[in-house]
This record gives sequence, C-alpha cells and structure tokens, in this order.
Amino acid sequence: MSMSVLDWILVVIRWGHALAAVAWVGGGLFYLMVLRPSLRRAPLPPETGRAVGVEFLGLIGTTIGVLLITGVILSAARLTEDAISVAYVAVLVVKIVLAAYMFYIVRFLRRRSYPEETSPGHSWWARTRGRMTGTTAVLIIGLVVFGLADIFSALFEQGLR
Repeated sequence: MSMSVLDWILVVIRWGHALAAVAWVGGGLFYLMVLRPSLRRAPLPPETGRAVGVEFLGLIGTTIGVLLITGVILSAARLTEDAISVAYVAVLVVKIVLAAYMFYIVRFLRRRSYPEETSPGHSWWARTRGRMTGTTAVLIIGLVVFGLADIFSALFEQGLR
C-alpha cells in the first residue's frame, strides 16, 4: 500500500508536532536540571539573565504556535478515522485541557517572569498558586501530555484490530 500526498503531509505535520513537544519538554528539563542550578552557583549579571529568559520565551512561544496549529490538524485528521474509540476521545480531551492550561500559564500568568521564578508570597493560597503555575509544574504537566501520545498510539492501534 503506497502513501498518498495527504499521508505524507500528515507525517510532516506529526513530525513538526513531535519536534515542538520535544523542544518544550527538553527545554524545560534543561532549564530546571542544568541552567537554573548553574545560575544559583554562579549568578549571571541581570541583563544576561533577562536575555536568557527572552530567548527561552521565544522558544516556548514558537513551540506553542506549532503545537496549536499541528495539534488541531492532527486531531481533526485522526477524529475522522473509523478506528477512534470513546477512550481515545477522552484521552484527547485530557491532553487538550492540560496543554491549554500550560499555554495559559506561560502566555498569560508568567509572561514576564517565565522561566524565572517569582516569589510566591507567604499565604497558603499564594504558595499553592505558585506551585500550580511554576516552572516545575509546567514541566510535569508537559511530561504528562507528552506521555499521552503513547496512549493515543496504543488506543488507535487497538481500534485498528
């Protein structure tokens, strides 16, 4: 069975989606596990730290755009398949909700400070909000969303049988 032009286009779109997800999660892992600990040991001048933050935000902004565009296309293409189950749609909804929450945090809540951590405050609510919207929370949610792709594949393959 040969692949049509549309099949090839979807492969390229899927590849772009995967690269954007890897850049998002990989960038987050690098920031939390390498850059931030290094900056604590050898702080950079404020203007260098701001420059790093601006570049990182540029990467994240690009990945958000790519993920949104490719995600909509891939979802529409997959939802038209006969092999889609209710479980697949449920996982898709969870993935969309989690991704939307991450995008909201980065784009609207932490637009000026991300990836730098801001002081969460002293009240219980301020600390909880800080934990739910911090860099680590975004990375953990990103890892969960990334892992949901494997569940998608398994559910889709199961529907083909």
